Amino acid sequence: MELLNKILYALPAYQSAAIAFLLILNGIKMGSRARILMGVFQFFCAVYFSFNFLYAIHNYDALIALYYVILPVILLFLPLFYLYLLAITTPGFTFHRSHFRHFIPAVLFLLANTPFLFAGMHEKLGYLSQGLASSSHSGLISYLIIVYVAAIFGILPLQLILYFYKAIGLYRRHRNYIQDHYSYTENISLNWILALMVSLVLFFLSNQMLYLFGYERTYFSPLIYNMVMLVITLFTGYCALSQKDLKSLEVKEKDDQLLIAETLTEPIISGTPENVMAEPGSGLSLSGNEVNKSDRVNKGFNPSTDLPVSSKYAGSPLSEQRKLIIIDHLTTLMTSDKIFTNEKLSVEDVAARLGTNTKYVSQVINERYGKNFYNYINTFRVEEAQRILISGGWEKYSMIGIALMVGFGSKSSFNSSFKRITGQTPSEFVKSNS
Repeated sequence: MELLNKILYALPAYQSAAIAFLLILNGIKMGSRARILMGVFQFFCAVYFSFNFLYAIHNYDALIALYYVILPVILLFLPLFYLYLLAITTPGFTFHRSHFRHFIPAVLFLLANTPFLFAGMHEKLGYLSQGLASSSHSGLISYLIIVYVAAIFGILPLQLILYFYKAIGLYRRHRNYIQDHYSYTENISLNWILALMVSLVLFFLSNQMLYLFGYERTYFSPLIYNMVMLVITLFTGYCALSQKDLKSLEVKEKDDQLLIAETLTEPIISGTPENVMAEPGSGLSLSGNEVNKSDRVNKGFNPSTDLPVSSKYAGSPLSEQRKLIIIDHLTTLMTSDKIFTNEKLSVEDVAARLGTNTKYVSQVINERYGKNFYNYINTFRVEEAQRILISGGWEKYSMIGIALMVGFGSKSSFNSSFKRITGQTPSEFVKSNS
């Protein structure tokens, strides 16, 4: 039983150290600050789990050497995790001096814990072996207990509330960002963060309750605690290694001016009005009045009401002529080139093909079609899948095969987008049109 107990406490420390090494090494190789931050987070987890392991095997000499930094380590967990989230949700993330304010509580409690270094060996052993359960304390040990209680039952819960709130804000911002800039969510979505945050909250709450009621006196508590830690650290490390950093999307005003200059040497809107504005099967084609407007733009008439202007883009310098040019070329890319079949298509890729910037592409899609980039591209993918499914002979393909053909990266994203756009699953669509 004693051997099993030692193994249970040793495994999380070993696992976190291994994951930290992989993340930091991979982060340096890939130039990913987010992975390096998660590697540092995992390293401090390994330090914390090592402290628990030393406590379980009663190695008080090592505990005495490590205890001075253990409170700061605990108070670094949530700030480091938040900075990881900030890095993974911020394109081109860089460190600023303002980020170091998150480490202030850890530094303050490192200083507050300094008297521990000057305690006698007998006092240190008594404090670490008995802790809050000790019936008699010297003035120094009473002070150390107050510092510990203030950190674990005062600052840590406040950090939990603050960073949980801030993390929810980052999650929402990131969700909106990827829908405006990417046509896929695989390995860039942070849905796993929600499950992890709930797990972390439950962990901190249960850990404090177990400590208060003496978790070391029961057999099942260490077993459950260490198994949960193994799952959480492994899950976090795997997701961090799989998560891709967001590309830094730069505005390219010169390229946009080049597009306008080149296009103005020919008719502003190429092709017929129907080709310019219609989208196959989407119900997005313009009415006759709107077609007349595009004709009037060709003749130099440029009313401010040609396209609806979202308040989100109220200050945009994008003119009606330039909007119509972008729509013309964008429609060609979708209906003729079918670039939506690119599984990893981003708004940056589209902007590069159009010779404009990402801001203008997003604005035109939002104002003209009332959609973000993610929904706009996936509408074309679903419509292409519909055409395949009703064209006959599709039986030679599997559903995942069709999903990959039209640009979806997984069957789950194909099914969810198909259901959201058509109100049916692919299988239900086939049955209703058979």
